[in-house]
Amino acid sequence: MLKLKLPKNRIEFLAAGAERRMKLAVLERGWEYYHRNLVQNVNLVQGYILQADVRGKEIFQVKLDLEQFERSECTCSFNGYCQHMAGLIFWAYSAHGRPELLLMQLKQAINARRRAKAGLKADKAGESAAATLLPELTPKEWARYFEQKFHGYSLSNQHSVEQFHQTVWDTLGGTAEEWPEPLSALYRLHLSLYVLAKIEQFHQDNQSSYLSYYIENGCKLVAASSWDKLKELVQERQAFHQAALQFPKHWKETLEAVSSRLLHARSGPVYWTDVYRFLWWQLFYGAGAEPEAAAERELHRLSLLSAQENIPRAKDGIYLAMSLFDIIRGQDAQAMKRLSELHTRQFSDFYVILEKLSGGGEWERVLSWLRWLLPVLSKAKQEEFNQGCAFWVEAVKHQPTDEEWIRVMLSLLPRSYYYYTDYLMQTGRFRQWVDLQLATGISPASLYTAELHTVEAHDPALLLPLFHQSVEKAVAEKNRDSYKLAIRHLKKLNSLYKQLGKNELWEDYLARLHLKYARLRAFKEELAKGQWAT
Repeated sequence: MLKLKLPKNRIEFLAAGAERRMKLAVLERGWEYYHRNLVQNVNLVQGYILQADVRGKEIFQVKLDLEQFERSECTCSFNGYCQHMAGLIFWAYSAHGRPELLLMQLKQAINARRRAKAGLKADKAGESAAATLLPELTPKEWARYFEQKFHGYSLSNQHSVEQFHQTVWDTLGGTAEEWPEPLSALYRLHLSLYVLAKIEQFHQDNQSSYLSYYIENGCKLVAASSWDKLKELVQERQAFHQAALQFPKHWKETLEAVSSRLLHARSGPVYWTDVYRFLWWQLFYGAGAEPEAAAERELHRLSLLSAQENIPRAKDGIYLAMSLFDIIRGQDAQAMKRLSELHTRQFSDFYVILEKLSGGGEWERVLSWLRWLLPVLSKAKQEEFNQGCAFWVEAVKHQPTDEEWIRVMLSLLPRSYYYYTDYLMQTGRFRQWVDLQLATGISPASLYTAELHTVEAHDPALLLPLFHQSVEKAVAEKNRDSYKLAIRHLKKLNSLYKQLGKNELWEDYLARLHLKYARLRAFKEELAKGQWAT
């Protein structure tokens, strides 16, 4: 039975290092060393060095660095990452699963990478000729060309998602630079959509891979970069409107390509409903010879889709897409009515709307949507809750009073505590600030010293109930550390009473404190140390 089990992220790190740096023959020999029980005396040194003795023709000492794989070493004469290192990796993996399955995964990844490199190399000779043909092609043919260029591409390590993204733009990004601007803009849009589709595929295909953690993070980073590229295209809105007039076939296929993704409801790094709504609102709506007719045709298509059988999340995507056309036309009430059909209302589904409206300075509409979403916000995940509060913080700046904001923050307590307490401090509402700390039971020891000093400078009397409450709670815990905390807060109370010139009230309070806790011997000892003995 194994006496040492590395965390899963360390195992994934070792497996990724083996796949990147070791040859198939080395991995196969390493598996034999493990299978024949030749990996012995395994230890973890300094928390990040896995070391062992591996028996070959002689005994070799292997060290695997779990933080920087390139620092790993073996005492054998092999130039590079050897079979003895591989044997130790399989030994470590055996605590989590079957090493022969890891060997199989590594083989598949390495072979796929070889095929991808060979395919790219073969394509390179014909790249110039193919590139000259691209302007004559339609978006559907662009998509086929993209797939041909990266056919067989396989993820192989924690950086390969980012490498894929960079390679796509390095290889294909400059192709359309000399094209007419409307066509060039469309081309870059389709290349961004291709990247998003591929990372969705990578994420789906590798969920059970030993690299899943790295792949998921890489997909999120690339998705964010792709969103940035889509947002850059908004600056070229006029070029898209020209494309709708000058290249109607390209435009039609572009709309179809975006619409076809709407029903993709898989959980992953790409939410196609947001992509659809962003592009229609920012680039598509109002383009073409008959813009309203095009919008009506799309709305009719969505209506037909909504009548079909789909999983709930896919149906929600259709309802969100349909409501977008109401919102674009300023018909928010109609959109909200339509959205009453949602199976699940999530605050994050409305980022696109809130960002667009707030960016356009339409704060009354922003507030209308925030009010409608308030029941959702109270139950939202923490990240969504924070985003929702951030929208409220910005919206209140454009209102004549902050009464509604105060009511909303109170209704969302205790989750809204940090937003509300910060706002009260910033607006100088020190009595309400103290009342909030009292209501939530916050100890002065947990508050910023600068905030306490600010309130004290305004009115020392406001802090009296806060420190009185803290003393009572500390004593009630009945342990030596809490008694010491109570004494520290009693010293502060003494100082506050002196500032207010109410020494008699302090003496009276201290006497009643002695009487109330006369049986707590340890507390009375701490009082005596503070020179407040009876």
